[in-house]
Amino acid sequence: MFLGASRGTGALETAVVRYGTSVSVMETILVFAVAPLAIYGVLSLMTLRRKSAGAGRYRPGQEWDYPAQWWTANPAGISADHPSRVAAGAADEAAPQMETGGARGSW
Repeated sequence: MFLGASRGTGALETAVVRYGTSVSVMETILVFAVAPLAIYGVLSLMTLRRKSAGAGRYRPGQEWDYPAQWWTANPAGISADHPSRVAAGAADEAAPQMETGGARGSW
């Protein structure tokens, strides 16, 4: 590393930076190979351990002894007095049924 010109001579001096202790090859392998492998090993054992605290998994063919749950964006659901139902009911009486379905509207 160049520190600059020396006083009076005009020549450049170099200084070598030395650290307090050197690191051996074994220490390097421990830090960069063994430590990450140990971390991966612990994490993999944590994810693969048996979770006995929770309820058992459902398998096809087993008896289902839980209440039925349906997910909907509106938990109250659509009732008979919902505005869209009321408007659809009024339109059904006024016009004949013209609805078709499917990708082409043919069924």
